[in-house]
Amino acid sequence: MRTLHLGLLLLSANLAAQAAPSALDALDTLPLHTAPLAVTAKAIDTARHTKGQGPALFAVAVNLPVTLDGGIWDTPEPGIARWRTRVFSAGARALLLNFERFALPPEARLWLYAADGSSRQGPYTEADQSADGTLQTAIISGETAVIVVELPQRQQSKLQLQLARLGHAYKDLNDLGDAQACEINIACPLGNDWLNESRAVVKLQILAGDGYGVCSGTLLNNTAQDDRPYILTADHCGIGRDGNSPANVVVYWNFQSNQCNRNSGVSDQQNQSGVILRARNTRTDMTLLELNRKPNPDYAVYYAGWDASGSGANEGVSIHHPSGDAKKISQYTQPLVRDTVQIEVLGPQIPAWRVSRWAQGSTEPGSSGSGLWNQDRQLIGSLSGGNADCPGGVYNGGSDYYARLSEQWLANSAANGQLKAWLDAGNTGQLKIAGKNPGTTATPQPTATPAPTPAPTPAPTPAPTPASTPASTPAPTAAPTAAPQGDGGGGMGLGFLLTALGFAGMRRVARQ
Repeated sequence: MRTLHLGLLLLSANLAAQAAPSALDALDTLPLHTAPLAVTAKAIDTARHTKGQGPALFAVAVNLPVTLDGGIWDTPEPGIARWRTRVFSAGARALLLNFERFALPPEARLWLYAADGSSRQGPYTEADQSADGTLQTAIISGETAVIVVELPQRQQSKLQLQLARLGHAYKDLNDLGDAQACEINIACPLGNDWLNESRAVVKLQILAGDGYGVCSGTLLNNTAQDDRPYILTADHCGIGRDGNSPANVVVYWNFQSNQCNRNSGVSDQQNQSGVILRARNTRTDMTLLELNRKPNPDYAVYYAGWDASGSGANEGVSIHHPSGDAKKISQYTQPLVRDTVQIEVLGPQIPAWRVSRWAQGSTEPGSSGSGLWNQDRQLIGSLSGGNADCPGGVYNGGSDYYARLSEQWLANSAANGQLKAWLDAGNTGQLKIAGKNPGTTATPQPTATPAPTPAPTPAPTPAPTPASTPASTPAPTAAPTAAPQGDGGGGMGLGFLLTALGFAGMRRVARQ
């Protein structure tokens, strides 16, 4: 029995390691499943010309059903069964796979490889299976991907796998340097004092309708300090709307450069698939997610502190992923203004903090949902929209609007429409909490820096001059609101009205 036990341990160790190098051998002998070219081209053209709110699109999803019958089994080593197949979409910068059936036996592992071996995602295991038995993968470079499953031969009959859709990226989510030249890497001196908070910031890959988009989000601490992985982002990013399943969200950690003036050492390997929608509210542009499981300890994440008291701030930062690029930081040094913003022509006035002017950096499509920190290192809002930009590397002097966390706190009486039910589940009454590392309690509450008492100030009357929209930067179609949902919004003041003529100029509002 000891010999058998040792053999099983060695077999499990082999499966836990990277798939055998022979995974990419003899690729020409594998079936090649091709996305329909005409359908893909039409979807891309539609996406490029779509305007509206939602995540910043970078890919389209087309139907490509593949079952286990569409692959080949072999035995790369004694006792191991391996299944392989290929998927292809002509001209794709990268591919994403959406499995409508994903049920792996305990010792099974699934990998995705670029056909040229340049990139890999996985291994995916039974822990990656969502509650509805599906899986959305992270991005894999190139127009051909190889799907590889390895498992003990005795478990082969238990494998359930079926691909439903293939994502065709016409803009590579991993393209670096795509953000405007005024954006500042977190590795720059400005980021030195915010390295803890930066570890809480994530890039969100979202399947919304027939397209994939990107937003930003922030991992939050809670009053129980029990490391429940809650992520705050914007409701207009579309998660949970119009059938956009939270199971199809992929979270990327530490997607950032280790150098200031150029992108270096950026990796997309620290990611996890699938989230649970805990709360959302359109009136305050709030979505709260919970990860299917806690982040891998190797990711060294941070649980950000927050302030729901409604106090303003004299200065602070936002940390985000503009255009899906490596993590950036923007700084404001003027007191925030209590204001409202309207991100849909017929939508609610969202209570917001207005960053009237950035001292350094800006925001872009893909920054939506990112957090706004005060001078006490506490999150007080999440990005809804604005017209700040830096075309040609020159900041345009525009403003950005961050939905107020204090308004999201009790946005609705139902738990699925507010933050308090989740971030203060024990009903302690705390409205402020510091950030923390996993497995610890929060650092002592910082001494509050006096903040201004902002008076309601209407946004500037003139609408910004519409800016031209490059064809290569698409926008998703505005999605209707669906349950679970807090109350819809009534008017909250004059705010910044986004008119049909102002969509291009207000691209953060209209296109994130």
